[in-house]
Amino acid sequence: MLQRLGPRWIDTASGVEEAARACRDAGRFALDTEADSLHSYFHKVCLIQVSADGSHFLIDPLALNRTALAPLFEVIGDPAVPILMHGADYDIRMLDRDFGARVHGLEDTELMAHLLGEPRTGLATLLERELDISLDKKYQRADWGRRPIPDEMLDYAAADTAFLEPLNARLRQRLEAMGRWEWAVEEFRRMEEIRFHRAAPNPLAFERVKDVRSLRGGARDRAYSLFVWRDQEAQRLDIPPFKVLGNRQLAGLAVTPPTDVRELAARPGLGSRFAHRWGADVLAVLANPSPAPPRQRGQAHRQLDAAQLARLRRFRAARDAAAQELGLEPGLLCPKALLETLATCDLRVREAGDLAACGLEGWRLRCLGAAFAEAMETTPGGDGL
Repeated sequence: MLQRLGPRWIDTASGVEEAARACRDAGRFALDTEADSLHSYFHKVCLIQVSADGSHFLIDPLALNRTALAPLFEVIGDPAVPILMHGADYDIRMLDRDFGARVHGLEDTELMAHLLGEPRTGLATLLERELDISLDKKYQRADWGRRPIPDEMLDYAAADTAFLEPLNARLRQRLEAMGRWEWAVEEFRRMEEIRFHRAAPNPLAFERVKDVRSLRGGARDRAYSLFVWRDQEAQRLDIPPFKVLGNRQLAGLAVTPPTDVRELAARPGLGSRFAHRWGADVLAVLANPSPAPPRQRGQAHRQLDAAQLARLRRFRAARDAAAQELGLEPGLLCPKALLETLATCDLRVREAGDLAACGLEGWRLRCLGAAFAEAMETTPGGDGL
């Protein structure tokens, strides 16, 4: 069983100042956040965990305004104070969205594990393998917006940052031994540039529900209308859509709509409580559905001509061979979008370094430049594109 960590609960401005000061004094610190995405429609950051030099702070952003949190965000944004995180992508987006906070000096242990070629990069897996520390992940789906938070959950939250410093040191040592630490630094700086961008509404989002995409005619219209109704109701109540109506139930109602409330209540996964609360609304939606948006024919992300497609295949083969040799996931070594950019790049390539103008930079250029330059289509005169 994991030892008690004794984290401090911080819900005052003076407490935030103390936590920020501890981070600066330590010279580096670990950070994580918890949100309520599984328990609300308008999810938000509900907890900010900080560990610095053996002290653990759990900061309550629900009780504090931006002014009170400012000292913490100042140290988070100071590149002179390294900030250790694990799987920081989501946290960076949420800190940007909710507080306008910027992360600098990032060192991400999940990314470090990816660059080591580790097949499993979850925090619990890495801590057990590298430090022989076992984490109980039973609160992964907990509601972090509830107050007060039980002591056992507080220890669970603190554990997400308590051991990042020794884990970071172990992984960095391995990366340096392989000559890959600079690769990690390049990726850290790229990750720091992540920002939150609200997705544009997608009228065909309802087709993501399992078994809905194959529906036709009235069944498709009913699925679309139920999906829209469910989303509106979830927004009104600030709960996740699945807590209004599950995906399986939505698809089933669209295919075989019930004729009355009693039949609705008898459907698996619904019951009398659902029928009493929403039965009239659901029956009305099913009886008079709105027309679903027309389907869109699948289109390739980019339209490549024959020469570009051939070049893309050569790049992919070179990328995959290099990834196998390096022990890395091919998509990490060179993502699909970058492969397509390179394949469509109108450039005369005379040497590997020329590929930087097409987006192949840094450690990826050093690993793939020669092979990709060779894979470029050349003219009889020896010039590239």
